[in-house]
Amino acid sequence: MNQMGESKKVGPELIVSILREAREPLTTRQLQQEVQKVVPFCVSDNVIALNMMRIRGTIKGKRTENRSWIWWIDDKEESK
Repeated sequence: MNQMGESKKVGPELIVSILREAREPLTTRQLQQEVQKVVPFCVSDNVIALNMMRIRGTIKGKRTENRSWIWWIDDKEESK
């Protein structure tokens, strides 16, 4: 099921595209729900994979006051 004619993205590429389209930080649960809409069996929607992407600098993430994580993309083009 390709959405909008896009080639099927998986793993980190899918996560990056979801966060880029979100335009605001997503919680881990929100991000998992979005990933599962596209790839129901994707393993890269877990916190370990997200933290590896954060460590590599692919995505941004931080722990919130209520101990959950939020994730986002820091696009240079959007800086104003």
